[in-house]
Parts: sequence; C-alpha cells; structure tokens
Amino acid sequence: MRDNHLHTYFSYDCEASFEEYLQAYEGHIVTTEHFDLSNPYLGGPRDDVPDYAKYSVAVAELNLSYGNRVKRGIEIGYYAPRLADILAFLEGKDYDVKLLSIHHNGRFDYLEEAVFELDREQHIRSYIREMQEAIKSVPAHVLAHFDYGFRKLQVSVEELQLAEKDLRLLFRLMMEHGLAFEINTKSMYLYGNEALYRYALKLLSDMGCQRYSIGSDGHNLAHFRLGFDKVEELLSEFQIRKEWLV
Repeated sequence: MRDNHLHTYFSYDCEASFEEYLQAYEGHIVTTEHFDLSNPYLGGPRDDVPDYAKYSVAVAELNLSYGNRVKRGIEIGYYAPRLADILAFLEGKDYDVKLLSIHHNGRFDYLEEAVFELDREQHIRSYIREMQEAIKSVPAHVLAHFDYGFRKLQVSVEELQLAEKDLRLLFRLMMEHGLAFEINTKSMYLYGNEALYRYALKLLSDMGCQRYSIGSDGHNLAHFRLGFDKVEELLSEFQIRKEWLV
C-alpha cells in the first residue's frame, strides 16, 4: 500500500526530505504538498503555494537516482472565497495524486484552539456541507481526512450520526465525482478518531464505495506509513479489496 498523504520541505509546515522516506521504504512514494490560500495558520494569513517548477525538477532528479519511485502530488486546501485563484493555479499542472482538503475558515485553522468556541453540532454539519461544495468545485482524486474540521473536538460517533444525512450526501457526491475516500491514519491513531472512521467505512460499504486511499498525513519520518499494519486489518474487516486502492 502506498502512503498517499505525505509532505516534504515543499510544504510550509514541514522540513522532511524526500530521501528520508525513500531510504526508509523500498516502494513508491507520492508527496502531496500543501496548497492553502489565505492560510491563517502559524502567523498568517498568507498564501502557501508549492513551487511547481522546483518541485517538478526535484522529483525528476530523484527519479533518476531512485528508479522512478517518486510520484507528484498536491493537497488542495479548499477555501470558497479563493476558488478562482485555486483553479487558476491548478490549470495546466500535472499531478499523480490530488488530495482535496479543507483546513481553515479564513479566520483560523481547525487545529487551533478557536475551534472549541464553535457550536459543535452546527460546525460538524457546516463542515460536511463545505466538503460537498469543495467536491463540486475542484477536480481531485481523493477526499482527504473528512474529520479534519473536528479532529480536535473528540466528536463521538453518536454526535456524527446526527449529521448522517449530510454525510451520506457527501459520500454520494464523492463517489459520483470519482474521488476516493481517504483512510487517514493520523486522524485514527494520533487524534483518536478511529471510531469515526469505522462509522464512515460502514456507511461507505453500505453505499457500495469502491475507491479508497490510505494516507498517514506524515510530516516527518516517525509518522510515515503510521499504523499501516492496522489498516491491513481494517481493509479485511470491511472487505475493501486491494484493487480498490488508488
């Protein structure tokens, strides 16, 4: 299984090198560098845009040394007020994996303490609905960490079930637009949201989903392929075939 959610120094919040991952793992890697406009995190707002030309050169040079083991990727941070700028940046660029994410609301990133000031039930619903709009607006391959907006809130399955109608619509849109559902191991095993993912996987199984992606959301070697041994068991439990993995 390839780790489809990984960052290097081409992302604003990461210092890891390609070589660290390549030397630790013999298979293919894809790095999905952050692309977040109007990003308020870590002293923003600012536009965090990976340098496509330099990134492409780096990947090409690495593939000469490492036997074409590196794929190009991007993590697209959806922010509705900047949709036109997002689409303009993506135009004409070639990525093997495009993750679609929502990290912030323009005022704060959802991993910041300000998220605790929001009405929980309303925020969960509005975040899911924003993901629906993102899918309809931006072409991508994978819907990343569906729980990002409420990662820190220790949301229970019972709370998430209150938004099941919206969640089913999200997954239906995801499938209709050909996106894979990301099984995000950082969410499950560092943020303790495994139960939410099990609930989502049960819904997806009932709905007939056949496209999935595995990602560690790794920003350093310690998190690379985090919990992938547990994911093997999860795939078997939910009868997710290896050929369904992107």
